[in-house]
Amino acid sequence: MSSKWSNILEKLNRYFFGEQSDDDREEQVQYRKKKQQRHTVSAGRAPGAKVVHRYPKGGNFRFPIDVEEPPARRQSHKPRETVSAKPRNNTSEPDQKDKKKEYFTNTNFALTHIPSPVHGYQKQPKMRDALPKQETVTGEAEITATEQASPQPSENDDSRIDDDKKEKETAKHFPSVEHDLNLRGVSERSKQRSDKSPTPSPSISNDVSEPSKERRKQEVPNRSAKQTKTTNRKTTKPSGDVSNVIMTPVDRYHYEKRKGEKKESNPPAKPAVTNQGYDSPPLTLLTPPKQASGVDEMKLQGQREQLEATLHQFQVKAAVTNVTEGPSIVRFEVQPAPGVKVSKVTNLSDDLKLAMAATDLRMEAPIPGKNAIGIEVPKENREPVALRELFEKEAFRSHKSPLAVALGLDITGRPIIMDLNSMPHGLIAGATGSGKSVCINSILISLLYKADPEEVKLLLIDPKVVELAFYKDIPHLAAPVVTDPKEATMTLKWSVAEMERRYQLFAEAGVRDIKGYNQKADEKLSYLVIVIDELADLMMVAPQDVETSISRIAQKARACGIHLLVATQRPSVDVITGLIKANIPTRIAFAVSSAVDSRTILDTGGAERLIGKGDMLLSENGASKLVRLQGTFVSDQEIDEVAAYLRQQRTPAYLFTKNDVVKHESRSDDDDLLEDASHFVIQQGSASTSLIQRQFHIGYNRAARLMDMMETKGIVSAAAGTKPRDVLVDDEQLADLLKNDH
Repeated sequence: MSSKWSNILEKLNRYFFGEQSDDDREEQVQYRKKKQQRHTVSAGRAPGAKVVHRYPKGGNFRFPIDVEEPPARRQSHKPRETVSAKPRNNTSEPDQKDKKKEYFTNTNFALTHIPSPVHGYQKQPKMRDALPKQETVTGEAEITATEQASPQPSENDDSRIDDDKKEKETAKHFPSVEHDLNLRGVSERSKQRSDKSPTPSPSISNDVSEPSKERRKQEVPNRSAKQTKTTNRKTTKPSGDVSNVIMTPVDRYHYEKRKGEKKESNPPAKPAVTNQGYDSPPLTLLTPPKQASGVDEMKLQGQREQLEATLHQFQVKAAVTNVTEGPSIVRFEVQPAPGVKVSKVTNLSDDLKLAMAATDLRMEAPIPGKNAIGIEVPKENREPVALRELFEKEAFRSHKSPLAVALGLDITGRPIIMDLNSMPHGLIAGATGSGKSVCINSILISLLYKADPEEVKLLLIDPKVVELAFYKDIPHLAAPVVTDPKEATMTLKWSVAEMERRYQLFAEAGVRDIKGYNQKADEKLSYLVIVIDELADLMMVAPQDVETSISRIAQKARACGIHLLVATQRPSVDVITGLIKANIPTRIAFAVSSAVDSRTILDTGGAERLIGKGDMLLSENGASKLVRLQGTFVSDQEIDEVAAYLRQQRTPAYLFTKNDVVKHESRSDDDDLLEDASHFVIQQGSASTSLIQRQFHIGYNRAARLMDMMETKGIVSAAAGTKPRDVLVDDEQLADLLKNDH
């Protein structure tokens, strides 16, 4: 029994502490021999009990043990003793050393491909593949070139070796379970040999099936034949796709770790965005103007004579003194004789229209600054006014204001360039298809050509969604283009708050307007132009809030650099209210359907006589008379090209986002008594609507709203029937809640 336990202890020591040294092995052999001398047993009999009892064979008495038959217990233990004890006792030390020196010699050995947990059956990338590829070399030249190119190990290979070592150390914590201790030792020694060898470890199992041996024999000549061929094909790198390989958790962990380190070491290159300077878009992006056709003097002379003849037929003494041809209309200046009333000429508008066969006719009686009456007749061949034509004019190029905009040409062909500082707010109205959106686009393109993104910011509100979509992500935007009417209402409220903030800065700096502030302050304020493309939609959603915000901005936002442009196609009284019209001094009217609509926009008639397609009447701030213009035309393609050019220069730096507006809106909706009511319910220890009513002398509706607000903010609990609500916070927590809200 003692020898058996010593053998077991020896195996356990070998398992945990590795192979023993020669001195330790000799001491154990001598110790084992001494023990065998003390406990000598007869040869051929396994060591067992020291006393053996023999009983007689004869007799009727049946003893349970038959001495001549080998005991079943000894037979069951014999195989285990021959495997474990006897070979150890009969094996000498030189035999063990000889066994260690024996190597695997199998004539049917063939290399096999073992799938890698990372690359699968694909070949791993070699260092020579990373070198620059040379031209195709065949035969001996290819071998010499490969021998000469001896790549040095790179840092990636060193990191890969370190990762492999980490994998081996981690794998020791997950050993495979083997029942036999001897087999465990053999497998460990084979693993050590395979780790030392650079080539893939071959399969050394002797239990290989015959079909697999035959298949390997067939693969060896095929593989050797493929190696002898010299091919000129390019080596393909492994794709790195490991989706078809089943990986252990340890290998998966290290693979993901290496993948993450590789991403950190080589981050993807981001596209460079230049925010240094700003270059105005070139004029080549706009369509050049067409050459104007010559003046038909004969036709103008015929119309002049026809007009004079008609006046004489109605006994009106007047003469045509001058004829002016503009882009879309011709104006005849009629000077009545002394003593002739102006009403005699104006009452003949329909008769003159009939006599001259005109589509429409408008009279300006009298022309400001002249002693003549203007009779305007549309031209048969209208000439569109290109936006580039006005940009090339000296009046626009020499204008120093960043808010200069090109509107169009008047009857005499003079360019009309307006400054939003003198505007300072504008109302644009007209029927569908009259040219409102084109006018807004002309104003915006003028600002983009004239102003730097740091000087002018645009806040675009487009309930029609598609009209101002071209200007998405341009650097001049103060916020993304607003399309939702509810968000537009909140945006207007933010504009009012921004106006108040700027005036507070002006008061602290001791200045009156934005020009004086920018001269003193280090951080300059930019002009803010608010453009609303369709006011009617906003008035349908929240008329009171929209009207209040627009009126406040129009009343006092000029000095702080905020300007407003409002456009609508429904110039009715419920859209353009008296409060809005009174606070917007500059108005532009396009063709409308009736004189009532014209009076709603301009406070006078005349817009119903316009011929459409950019024909407009301009009522400037402080001017007593209207100016008829032919508006500029800019196509969608031109707008798209200009916006694309600006997007390449800078990314937009927004002044606020949608979340800021929503947060500001939630703060503005809070009741003024919310903070006082919250402190009161904390002192009382409970909350109820009737208690708040009695304490603050308010009605039930307001008290119920205060209770709902406190429940939303987590100050009080939910309603529990008729019982008072519980208070969930103390004074310190309430202060933190209110601080976060602000």
